[in-house]
Amino acid sequence: MQLKGKTALVTGGAMGVGLGVLEALADSGTKVVSLDVVEDAGQKSVAAINDKHGAGTATFMKCDVTDSKQLECCFKQAVSVLGHIDIVFNNAGLVLENKWEYMIDVNIKGVVVGTQLAVEHMRKDKGGKGGVIINTSSYAGLVPRFTFPIYVGTKYAVTGFTASWASNPYLKDMGLRFGTLCPTAVDTAFQRFKDEQLLYPKEFKEMLNNIGMLPVGKAVEGFLQIVQDDDSNGANMTITVKGISYKQLLLQEGKGLIPQ
Repeated sequence: MQLKGKTALVTGGAMGVGLGVLEALADSGTKVVSLDVVEDAGQKSVAAINDKHGAGTATFMKCDVTDSKQLECCFKQAVSVLGHIDIVFNNAGLVLENKWEYMIDVNIKGVVVGTQLAVEHMRKDKGGKGGVIINTSSYAGLVPRFTFPIYVGTKYAVTGFTASWASNPYLKDMGLRFGTLCPTAVDTAFQRFKDEQLLYPKEFKEMLNNIGMLPVGKAVEGFLQIVQDDDSNGANMTITVKGISYKQLLLQEGKGLIPQ
């Protein structure tokens, strides 16, 4: 997909990878809508994008993705602002092992509802224009991590959910493509956890020291690559300090998970 002249909706767009993606899309000529529960940071980031690229390039809407009706309302408002949506990036997520029910709502429910809204709006067989839906999983959605098992479970769910949509035999009629973004730890405020957010905080910090921290720009690079690659349907785009690569989960073809 060529990005110039396209439109996109990004959840979790106020900071971190979400903000980096918004900025990169705007730089590429895409009009964007940012959804986030953090209003001040979201408004400031959108204002900066509009200062750079012109009024109306970016729009912010406060949204809690755990509230399905609120998310649906914001999606409809985004369609009203943009006319239609070509790219949906369900990116909102968090780590809260000590408040795991809320974490499940954000990491799984928010992605499921966001995907369903995107499918119904985009699908060509129901009058849409087609498009790309990318959901943020994690490298921890491919590889077990005992330091935060419930978080890992939510990301495995995102990976499996997205891969299942990607295997839908009617996707060509729908004009849709799916993928997951699976980075290792990205150097954002997301990684500065309080100990109670993790099951084993000491071991988590040791793990971070071993694997290294990704710059936001590297994760954004992976996102842009998968969005622009028209042959990427069903791909898990992994981003590590060693580089960016596809790890496609194609069990239905008997290929399994390609090794690192």
